[in-house]
Amino acid sequence: MIFTAAAFFLLKNYHPEESALFPQCPSKYVIGYDCPGCGSQRAVHSLLNGQLEKAFNYNPLLFFLLPFGILVGVFEWIPSLRSHSFRRVLNNKYVVLSVFALIIVFTIWRNL
Repeated sequence: MIFTAAAFFLLKNYHPEESALFPQCPSKYVIGYDCPGCGSQRAVHSLLNGQLEKAFNYNPLLFFLLPFGILVGVFEWIPSLRSHSFRRVLNNKYVVLSVFALIIVFTIWRNL
């Protein structure tokens, strides 16, 4: 919990492009292509500072994956929700495969 709060504090107050605190993308560094997560640090920084359009421009996939990940986390971590029928929808193999397909298509699209 403290680590998460510290990470949000750093991301809100220090721009990832201007600070050596944040790692650069190893995929971009090694092969020269953007990975699906490229721009996420800058996008979260912009989100935490209320700059939605700028955040979307850095990484539009984050606007889908972040709410999806939060939903999955809520249904996994709260014991009373583990038996909820919506959890079965989120964990459906077709939903999971669709998310992976979306990530692959997004990665190809952003590198064209």
